Amino acid sequence: MRNHDRFIDQLSSSARPVKRLWPVSWRVASWIALVLPCGMLSSWALRSHLTDWTQPGAFSALVTLLLSFIIGSGAIAGSFMLSLAGRAPLRLKWLALLALGWLLLNLGNMTYSAPSAGSGQFGEGIHCYLFMLSAGLPMVAISIIALHRSRSLYPGRSLALAGCGIAFMSSLLLSLCHETHLHALDFAMHLAAGLTLIAVTFLAGRHWIRLDS
Repeated sequence: MRNHDRFIDQLSSSARPVKRLWPVSWRVASWIALVLPCGMLSSWALRSHLTDWTQPGAFSALVTLLLSFIIGSGAIAGSFMLSLAGRAPLRLKWLALLALGWLLLNLGNMTYSAPSAGSGQFGEGIHCYLFMLSAGLPMVAISIIALHRSRSLYPGRSLALAGCGIAFMSSLLLSLCHETHLHALDFAMHLAAGLTLIAVTFLAGRHWIRLDS
């Protein structure tokens, strides 16, 4: 094309202003402010009772709740960081260590006895699984919308990290209405729900946050 000026004018007329993204810290805070209330509302029908923090193992359960919040916030921060060109990705070693500590605390909390009626049964585990899914699915939609606005340099990693954040935030909400002690089958269903949310986030978002979308 010989008339470069005309071509430049055509491109300029079709260009739209780019909205500047919020800082990652503000995006994470906004994400938390949205997903926790939405998760609570969507899982309200499956809430059976509030946690009795006077039970044995309450301190360990409270620590795992706080770890769930920290890990969930860190994971979504890492997901948002991957959207920024020229910024070093968030180092995830400390998140992996916190997740390992969360896992060990939950495994240690299985040693407490005197379960309540129905606790540890397969039906109770299914109830927890459905609770986490109902809490997490609105979070999936919110996360995909947030990532779609900024795109991502690494879509697969962004979605995997977002899914991890959703899984831990759903676990946090479950901790607010669950026995402080755990049983192996029950906890296995917790882990299964978390893996399901990660898979759903990845599959639902892979066509929405690509750079060329």
